[in-house]
Amino acid sequence: MEDPLDHKGIIREPLLGSSSKKGGVRALIFIIVNEAFERLANYGLSTNLILYLTREYRIDAVNGAQILYLHSAATNFTPFIGAFLADTYVGRYFMIGSGCIACLLVILDPICST
Repeated sequence: MEDPLDHKGIIREPLLGSSSKKGGVRALIFIIVNEAFERLANYGLSTNLILYLTREYRIDAVNGAQILYLHSAATNFTPFIGAFLADTYVGRYFMIGSGCIACLLVILDPICST
């Protein structure tokens, strides 16, 4: 087993392959948990959203289902954009934290406005 201090006195993390602060395995748990909660919220709200679209906005069920499919496609595709931005420009922890805060603000907006 290697000593965590190399010959220059710099501390290295033995589990990470590169010394870069972007990307890595440790952020994987946060990403999986965040995605699981997002999917749970998405599936729970989709049935209520179709009722809201048909009753409040007077949209027929076919168009409401198409809106829900487009919404589902967008929410399933945006994690790829977030992963690209986190790995190339922003950094893993800042991107995960800002994404969680943005999701929380979107969820709390209807609750706070009532």
